[in-house]
Amino acid sequence: MRLFIYIFFLLPFITNAQTLNLPPRNPSAPTGTEFIDIILNLSLEDREDEILNEISSGNIPDFYRNLILIRDSIWNGSSYNYLEYYVIPDYLAVGTDTNFFLCPMTPILGQKIADTTDCILPTRKMVDRIAANSTVKMQPQSIPPSPDMITVPIFVQHDTLVQNQRVTFLPGLPYGELTSGDKKDVVISNLIYTSPPPRRVVIYGWHYPNGSNIQPLYAGHIDTYADYSHGIRLVQKEMFLDGVPTQAEDILSSTSLYSLLSDEGVINVPRYPIDEALPSPPTQLKSFCVLNNSSTSLQIKLNTVSGADSYDVYKSTDGTNFSLHGNYTTTNFTVTGLTTNIIYYFKIKAKNTGGSSPFSEVLAAVPSSSAHRMYIINGFDRATTGNTYNFIRQHGSAVYNYGLAFSSATNDAVTNGLITLNSSIEMVDYILGEESTADETFSNIEQTHIKNYLDGGGKLFVSGAEIGWDLDHLGSVSDSTFYADYLKAQYIYDAPNDLSATYYSADEILGNIFQGIGTVNFDNGTNGIYNVKYPDVISPLNGSSPCMQYSGLSNQYAAVRFEGVFPNGTNTGKLVNIGIPFETFYPESKRFEIMSDVITFFEAIPTQIENIENNANLRIYPNPAQDYVIIELPNNNTNTSIDVIDALGKTVIQSKMTDYQKINTSILKSGIYTVIIKYKDSILREKMVKN
Repeated sequence: MRLFIYIFFLLPFITNAQTLNLPPRNPSAPTGTEFIDIILNLSLEDREDEILNEISSGNIPDFYRNLILIRDSIWNGSSYNYLEYYVIPDYLAVGTDTNFFLCPMTPILGQKIADTTDCILPTRKMVDRIAANSTVKMQPQSIPPSPDMITVPIFVQHDTLVQNQRVTFLPGLPYGELTSGDKKDVVISNLIYTSPPPRRVVIYGWHYPNGSNIQPLYAGHIDTYADYSHGIRLVQKEMFLDGVPTQAEDILSSTSLYSLLSDEGVINVPRYPIDEALPSPPTQLKSFCVLNNSSTSLQIKLNTVSGADSYDVYKSTDGTNFSLHGNYTTTNFTVTGLTTNIIYYFKIKAKNTGGSSPFSEVLAAVPSSSAHRMYIINGFDRATTGNTYNFIRQHGSAVYNYGLAFSSATNDAVTNGLITLNSSIEMVDYILGEESTADETFSNIEQTHIKNYLDGGGKLFVSGAEIGWDLDHLGSVSDSTFYADYLKAQYIYDAPNDLSATYYSADEILGNIFQGIGTVNFDNGTNGIYNVKYPDVISPLNGSSPCMQYSGLSNQYAAVRFEGVFPNGTNTGKLVNIGIPFETFYPESKRFEIMSDVITFFEAIPTQIENIENNANLRIYPNPAQDYVIIELPNNNTNTSIDVIDALGKTVIQSKMTDYQKINTSILKSGIYTVIIKYKDSILREKMVKN
């Protein structure tokens, strides 16, 4: 065994202090805190321009200017080669010695700063050597992954964690000591050019004090990506090989010397490409759908976004908190491993080497073992105050509460043929919000699809505050004809009594589908959705009847319903048209009641409905059920039937009864069911939970 002893002090190394090639800091330059305020709401491009401007003008803490010496050596077969190089003490920051901000940035910006300062970025081996030589060995602190991890607020959150830990090393290890463990390194690597697709950022490190590290060499992001954990460490290009000045590039390209700096072989291009122009990021994805595929999977179909290389898909179970599910390079794929009869929400970003698009709107679906009977179509894509592009939450949860699984699509997916509204889709809920003339409520192409659907016997629920205003009041002759013949209404006023932002409630109309709902309120801007200033006042037309009217205003109707054959149809279709956006009704229980009444009308169940809990003559127990449920009715009630409906709308149990019935529920899977009891002249309907 050969013993090698490194005696560095005997070698004629250059020992003069090395400094970073930047101008002095201007005393009036922003501190770290002030700089955070400057970049807080900027786009990535503008943010990086600000970072480059501050650092290149010298706005860094003074202790960064004094570089730290790193030594290494290799045995060349007959003797040692010794190398000295110099690094900044910590990851790049903006500000003063006492008020600075550690700036995550893309490798493109890191490379620009490296070029400006006659530096390179480190390799994986150099990162390991820097960590081993650090006198301040910090404990890595991570933040749970989320779409926000690439935003400045999360950068600031992590910076605060790092700064709070760093002060615990003071005063014994002052600022300017070589520090590791606070960030991952953006490194140079052959993977920049060999890991498809091109233009990668390669990261590595985030060492623990014991020398192990969190992040293996990874090239899974494009080079316009930077999250809170990424740090830029500069290494001076000029190095000293056996005491003689040389350049880092020469060592990395040498087949005999590369191992002084690289553990992945020769690196002939030790930099990130910044000279060639990047393509523009893709535009926002507008056309997609989320469809049932199986009891544990959903199908997502997209229309290709021009210039996109791939698509990041984000998933949620509440429609608000999303996490990255995966990246797909195709436009038709399946999301697997899902739980049956749970709503899953999705939003998508298109990506290319130039960056990512804005998020799409949110869609959702429920994985189930049977075909879906209900589709929700989002046609509200107007950029207006309060449009959060996720009103599938209110619509979907109401459909789900009724006991139906559903799929969803954007209206663009309808117009370009990604999905077809046909007889296989029994019911459609069309979200129109406040779409209005500014973004065309129903385009001519959409009108054609809706006509064909209703003529074929479809059942359409449509709601929105500007439908009549756009189509009947301001629309073309064909728009007005469509509104009259297929939405079965005439526009009367832009708001109740022609007064905007005044009336915010509506009432049931006795003898129609919403009988029993009482008064319903819709949002005035203080209930978490958006202010409905201009709900349409409409009048029934061409065989429809009013089913909701504005409170206190005689004959000023908020909704109509229709059952019959549409102008060019042969089958009976149905329509509910509400001049108030459904998502703005509150509280949630009222929304659920409205949706329940709409679907009940569509399913041809009689409209005289009583609530079991309020019927003293009927009992259903235990609920939740396990092996059985008991239903009790008054004596001598003949011709009473019971149907148990699952979440897919499928009847799973049917039974006849007199005054008492014990139903075996052990055969049912756990979940939510609807019990429908046809009793005398009424339909009694109640949820039943099977444990």
